[in-house]
Amino acid sequence: MTDEHNEAPKSANERREQLFQAMRKGGGAWDWVRARETYYEHPDPRTVRRDLEQLRKAGRVFRDRETGLYEAVGY
Repeated sequence: MTDEHNEAPKSANERREQLFQAMRKGGGAWDWVRARETYYEHPDPRTVRRDLEQLRKAGRVFRDRETGLYEAVGY
């Protein structure tokens, strides 16, 4: 859990927004393990991967095909 989180997000959209903001702030390439550390409560790995893929489909992050890591777009 990071210091920025006061409570767990109430919806999937809030959870994904928190993840995206953490990716922007943290910079660099992210895998699901690093992404999971940003959640208030550690969810199932499938949830983290689904959130990363939903952010990718929305055009907010991209996934490197060679490494499989995600990065926030334009940051």
